[in-house]
Amino acid sequence: MKILIVDDSMTSRMLFKAYMPKDGQHELFEAAVLPDALEKMRKVQPELVILDYNMPEYNGVEMARVMLDAGLKAKFVLLTANTQRTVVDSALAAGFIQVVEKPVNAAKIAALLAQVA
Repeated sequence: MKILIVDDSMTSRMLFKAYMPKDGQHELFEAAVLPDALEKMRKVQPELVILDYNMPEYNGVEMARVMLDAGLKAKFVLLTANTQRTVVDSALAAGFIQVVEKPVNAAKIAALLAQVA
């Protein structure tokens, strides 16, 4: 499965990558900001997009809307430390399949991948 993670924090992207299963079943692509994410999206056509909620210009829900408007057909997951009910509800209402709380770990990523497989 092709996965695109969009997070302005290099550390968060590195942690996600470090905890990904090393089974060769997934390709992970990274972007830090929306323009880079749109470019990768067009080139790679990911099946799963992991979006950080707190980003500099757009939040993760807003980014998903831009990506959908640009023609991306993927499943979306919100990655956030902000698990207030309003944030979770807005993500689910926008079509996100799951909200994963930061910090990530191997168990959270394995559960996520099992759900979307």
